[in-house]
Amino acid sequence: MHPVLIDVDGFALHTYGALGAAGFLVLCAVSLLEARRKGWDTDKVVDIIFWTALAAIAGSRVLFFLQNPGTLTSPVDLINLRTGGLVFYGAFVALPVGLAVIHRTGLPLLPVADMFARSLPLAHGIARLGCFGAGCCYGSPTDVPWAVTFTDPLSVAPHDVALHPTQLYEAAGLFALFSALTWYAPRKRFDGQILLLYLGGYAALRFAVEFFRGDPDRYFLIDPWLSTSQAIAVGFAVVVAVAWPVLARRPAAPTA
Repeated sequence: MHPVLIDVDGFALHTYGALGAAGFLVLCAVSLLEARRKGWDTDKVVDIIFWTALAAIAGSRVLFFLQNPGTLTSPVDLINLRTGGLVFYGAFVALPVGLAVIHRTGLPLLPVADMFARSLPLAHGIARLGCFGAGCCYGSPTDVPWAVTFTDPLSVAPHDVALHPTQLYEAAGLFALFSALTWYAPRKRFDGQILLLYLGGYAALRFAVEFFRGDPDRYFLIDPWLSTSQAIAVGFAVVVAVAWPVLARRPAAPTA
């Protein structure tokens, strides 16, 4: 629960940035290994990762500033990601970008989307551990036995208050989702099913975890019952419900 891992002569390695980068590298490694196993052009997969990652960072940063307008004090703040300031649902602007890039590469659209969807919860879960280190996305006060208390003066969370470890709740849920999707991927019934299971699974997880969040800067559509993230989660659940029967009409391509 230390926001800074290393601080040497003014150079600080922030926990959030380090674990976010680690999650991204894990996503790249797992995706490239899977693409190579399936015989797909890995150079094209790298192009997909590059453009989708840029869109994801931009979208999550923009949504953060829309929810927290007072935190944007200079143009430098737009690219300063070391201490947090990303709203994950904003990254979903990368979904249409990624699908468009996949289409342009000529790779099979839905099977490639399924490949990335299977690995995303693992990368996201690692990044959530970075949130725990920084103290952002913290939980509400509680007296449960597993409550956590942040004491580092650099922590974003309130100090010396027992809180729900919401970052760990979400990380655990994401790791469980990754395990479930990895097990089910060879058994999928149609292309795009892993993507839909990921979207629906994360929507349910995020909707539930939001009830235990304590950071006051989140925007609520219906205060205190429906946050922006919960509303977006409902929207994704609707998308999954509509897309499922459409995609299910087409059987999955044989797995390698």
